[in-house]
Amino acid sequence: MTAAGLIQDAPTILTGVAAALCLTASPIFRSRRSILVVQLAAGLCFAAHYFCLGIAVAGAVNILGAVQTGAALFSARGAAMNRLGYALIILMAVVGLWFWQGPISLLSVAAVTLIALARMQHDELRLRLLLLTGGCFWIAHDLAAEAWIALTADVGAALVGIVTLASILVRVTIEWRPARPGAGILAAGPAQAA
Repeated sequence: MTAAGLIQDAPTILTGVAAALCLTASPIFRSRRSILVVQLAAGLCFAAHYFCLGIAVAGAVNILGAVQTGAALFSARGAAMNRLGYALIILMAVVGLWFWQGPISLLSVAAVTLIALARMQHDELRLRLLLLTGGCFWIAHDLAAEAWIALTADVGAALVGIVTLASILVRVTIEWRPARPGAGILAAGPAQAA
């Protein structure tokens, strides 16, 4: 790639890298609010990235996703924001149909819908599980669209999400217990007799 080509592709590269960093980091955060704020930044960067790539459906649903993330952030404060968050999920599906670009559109709509449902969850486990499921659809979408930066981000977010989920669900305790006095003698006793 020449310097002129790199400069021409700079907006695509920069928005993709920013989105990748935000998305990959989002599962690390422990609170719902922190996860959503970082996802808001990732969604806006991904919208710009997809528009730079010419993938209008993914860009449009990411903008709606960012608005829906804002509604999800305030959903606990009132029923109106909660209803708005769910209404935007339906709107995302309609936008996906409006900008239909073939089967790839179905993948982006499924991904964004699952992730939007995740954002509306106040239970951390459901939030994380739905985020991982939606992330799998984004992986398939980005692979089909050859959106390599986004694919890297989605794979990274899925891996970090799995590790974080495992650290929440699985507790490993390592404990040192001193040997009981005389335990070695009893174990050696029958062997010596033979």
